Amino acid sequence: MDYECDLRFADQLHKEFFLEQSEKLKPDIYLSSLIYTLGICCDTRRNFNSVYDRNKRGIIPEAIKKTWQTGSSLKVTRLAFQLFTGSTPTAFSINRYGAVDECRRYSVSEIFCCGYAPYFVKAIQLRYPEYLRKQNSC
Repeated sequence: MDYECDLRFADQLHKEFFLEQSEKLKPDIYLSSLIYTLGICCDTRRNFNSVYDRNKRGIIPEAIKKTWQTGSSLKVTRLAFQLFTGSTPTAFSINRYGAVDECRRYSVSEIFCCGYAPYFVKAIQLRYPEYLRKQNSC
């Protein structure tokens, strides 16, 4: 994939992180969207290894409860998890009352209400390229 042609990066560190992790992990579109999304925020970039298990090639849902998480990094983490798994994986480890609240935190209005929204759109395009190709107008 030629990532650089269509992706928009939050800053140079985001771009470097994405390219470095992509080189190391040889990702599919699920993992590419996770890497790109987690790279947006310096907190999630710095703590990538506590969010993604390289050996198991899977996410670590407990990362949502880590003390390093901030309001913005939680939005980034939840979107990354959603794009990677297609679900709300962090809600499964919470009692039924808390799980409902956690599921609400995955809503578009909850996640997109921040300055990272333009990059979130790019993350979605990366994950769902088949649905977001430019259409030729006739």
